[in-house]
Amino acid sequence: MRPDEALYLPDGDADRATRFIATPWTRGPWDMRLQHGGPPTALMVRAMERHAAELGEFQLACVTTDFLRAVPIGACDLAVEPLRSGRRALGLQCTLAVDGRPCARAGALFIRRLDVPVPPELAPAGDPVDPRGLDERTFDFFPDPVGYHTAIELRLGTCPIEPGCGDGWLRLRGHLVAGEAPSPAQRVAVAADAINGVGFALEFARWTFINADLTIYLHRALEGEFVRLRTRHVSQPDGRGLVDAELGDRRGPIGRALEAQVLELRGPVPKDS
Repeated sequence: MRPDEALYLPDGDADRATRFIATPWTRGPWDMRLQHGGPPTALMVRAMERHAAELGEFQLACVTTDFLRAVPIGACDLAVEPLRSGRRALGLQCTLAVDGRPCARAGALFIRRLDVPVPPELAPAGDPVDPRGLDERTFDFFPDPVGYHTAIELRLGTCPIEPGCGDGWLRLRGHLVAGEAPSPAQRVAVAADAINGVGFALEFARWTFINADLTIYLHRALEGEFVRLRTRHVSQPDGRGLVDAELGDRRGPIGRALEAQVLELRGPVPKDS
């Protein structure tokens, strides 16, 4: 992906568009016809950020995306509606539909920006790292040569890795929407859905572990373009899985992300299982 390319093309004027055409850079690993979960989440965050900006100086604190069904690579229609409105907190919901069928729905909590001089010792401890000095890799389990895995830059972190744990740094190479720079929250949303693929312990050829949702909590705005994902996967024999991740940047932690996984075998249960 070149720096001037984008995950989505607006259908009309980007400032007023409610329809966006997904490009092949949104493609996920499970089916070449379907989008990865990060791009549509970020697109809905963009729509809600723009709505919140019309109401005051609000900042994203939490967003939860429910993937109602697989999101095809096609024309995505967005609709934003208010859930709660207060002097200090704002709740919004965005629905993304393709061909008239709702595919994903995101609910977000925005908190008004205030000057609150809390004691500095209450902030999370920093862990300064420059990801540009780390080894660059790729998500090699994507079957198609063009997709989300080529739209982002992936570098491996330095934390000790245990089975089911991961440490990766992700950076969107181009734009979310053509012609505009993504906001810090949009960059986080593009990257955060990749916690499902950073540090997983199950064999991709034998298992599917699709996440049914994604929740992101932010206590600080991302600085720079790289998002750190320090992940821990839990897989249970009843078909449930959970991924918990600390999100960060070059200065330290910025929040957390969680995903519920749906675990399935790709074929018959092996005799040695």
